[in-house]
Amino acid sequence: MPGIPKPDMQLFPKILKGHWFRLGLMVACLAVPRLCLGAAPDQPVKQAALTAMAAAVSAGSYTSGSSLETRYLEDYGWKLTPYTVKDGDTEVHFTLARSDRPLHGKNWTVLALRGSASKADWKLNLKTGKVSFPAGKPLAKKTEDREPAVHEGFLKYARAVLSQPLDVDGDGRPDDLAAFYKTHPNEKLLLTGHSLGGAGATLLDSELVQQGVAPEQVPVITFGAPAVGNAAFARQVGDRLRLQRVVTSLDPVPGALQTFYKGYEQFGQEKKFTLSGKYTDYQHPISYYLDLAVKDYYTEREQAEKNGIWQPVPLEKREGKGPLVAVLVTSVDHGADTRFSPDLGQFLLDEYRSLLPRYVVLGYRHQSDGTVPWPQEELKEKARKAGADLLVVAQVERQRIGQTDKWSVQLAQEIVGLHPGGVHRVGAGGTRVKFEQGVLQSTLALWEEQKKALQDVLPEETRQEPLWIFLREEGTSNENH
Repeated sequence: MPGIPKPDMQLFPKILKGHWFRLGLMVACLAVPRLCLGAAPDQPVKQAALTAMAAAVSAGSYTSGSSLETRYLEDYGWKLTPYTVKDGDTEVHFTLARSDRPLHGKNWTVLALRGSASKADWKLNLKTGKVSFPAGKPLAKKTEDREPAVHEGFLKYARAVLSQPLDVDGDGRPDDLAAFYKTHPNEKLLLTGHSLGGAGATLLDSELVQQGVAPEQVPVITFGAPAVGNAAFARQVGDRLRLQRVVTSLDPVPGALQTFYKGYEQFGQEKKFTLSGKYTDYQHPISYYLDLAVKDYYTEREQAEKNGIWQPVPLEKREGKGPLVAVLVTSVDHGADTRFSPDLGQFLLDEYRSLLPRYVVLGYRHQSDGTVPWPQEELKEKARKAGADLLVVAQVERQRIGQTDKWSVQLAQEIVGLHPGGVHRVGAGGTRVKFEQGVLQSTLALWEEQKKALQDVLPEETRQEPLWIFLREEGTSNENH
């Protein structure tokens, strides 16, 4: 349709094939953020979940093909469309993610701008001169400290997104972003991005609010983003935004412009993860932010469960159709530093509870070293006593690579039929953890194959539409039923 920038169709080879179109939601109940709703008891969990969602879409925006994050999120009712938009000499890559169902009475879209990944992106980063906001004009020397001013390159990046209409709600018609959100109060737009993408998301939000969109309708979450403007901009424009800046203690990028150039100032609510220099000497990649965001979600959820304001995920679900599956999960870290990444076994257990129409959890064991095999006959007997039709035993491990300080993740899954002539499948794989693929992303890469193996065993007619436990609108907390 004329007026709508064309998606990068070469990014869709797997998404367009039936099975890949159903891929899932990152550790996030896309709930209304704390900044928009106030300090309800369960809001720290919801905000942490929203942050994990933002990190997942931001991570997926870097991949030039069908990414792990894209395929994962699609399985839980999200449609992700990558775009490339050109405005003069500025080229912007971003991902538009749209939920197929209302969440807490609102329709949600996520717009994630990609961070620096090309020479053109770095040219924008290096345009460190400031221009007036919103006019975008050169500054007069005598007013440059008093007039709201922003980074010239970042502003071009944000305005390129606004230069052409987008089909926000998936109805095939182009939408002007500001006009759409001003006339659709039940719509929410989460703006996010990492590094350059976070700076662009912040200024895109500033543009929308300047044009009359309610700030609470367009919250922003950024990861490792540099400052975008001067003190006058922070006071007059920035303080109106619903901005959360996620940073780490050793990431140099958020403070780079203040350090090397005068007249830049950060604003918004900062969420800072204090990390150890022994964990890594470079803490800027989005892979680290994704690991930290998901770990923070689990921390907040566990605390809320202990305080009685968040219902624990049930250990069994027997109602419904299809075979009852008994599940046992073991997580072994072998001495890995787990302070800054999520409990992979807990993540995997939640995945099984989301994927299976009917399940009963036989047990979950997390240990730092060694592993004691579960006697299979004993497990089979427990599963039969529970009335299960299938037994699934899974183990996820972190292993040191040789004598180095590098690590790999390994995942093994065994599927056992408990009736005569039943199935018996064993699958396993491993992958290295690196800057470009963090701990959670490594697990997702392995889980993708094992999830498919399990889905192949389940009869087609028994499958339910995936709805991850953290997307439930009712019963997620004792405060909000």
